[in-house]
Amino acid sequence: MLQTIWVLYTGYRYGWSNLQVGLSLACVGIMAVIVQGGLVRRIIARTGERRGLVAGLLVTAFAMAAYGTATRGWMIYGFILVGAWGGITGPAAQALITKHVPPNEQGAVQGSLSGLVGLAGIFAPVLAAWSFGKCIPRVPGIAFYEASLLILLALALALRSFRLDDRISSAL
Repeated sequence: MLQTIWVLYTGYRYGWSNLQVGLSLACVGIMAVIVQGGLVRRIIARTGERRGLVAGLLVTAFAMAAYGTATRGWMIYGFILVGAWGGITGPAAQALITKHVPPNEQGAVQGSLSGLVGLAGIFAPVLAAWSFGKCIPRVPGIAFYEASLLILLALALALRSFRLDDRISSAL
């Protein structure tokens, strides 16, 4: 949802020019490279997949809500620096899933995950743009709040999955 309305949102809320929007997205990209390219392995090794997933989801949910709440454009850069740490979420989730699937089913699972990401890529932009358009004067950050809520829903489902997995493990 972030990429879908970033230009519209920052232009409307902060009056950002194309250059300012471009610089902010460059900052997002640079931080993603730093976290996902260099730090994910170390973070997950230290926290473990479960705690890495939970931390990543919490950080991302916070960042999304913060983007929607920020009253000044300069604040966005601080939230980008924090939000980038949510980049540990995907690798942690994939590591957890990989450990729970037999080797002969890895391809099917990875294909299913890619399909889900593709579906989200179809529906999230539509939802974000529609919500932003409907709520501009009252709640311009609505799409970011929606993203935050969806991430918290994912967190709740992950925690539920952990509990179920623990029950199965202890029963064996």
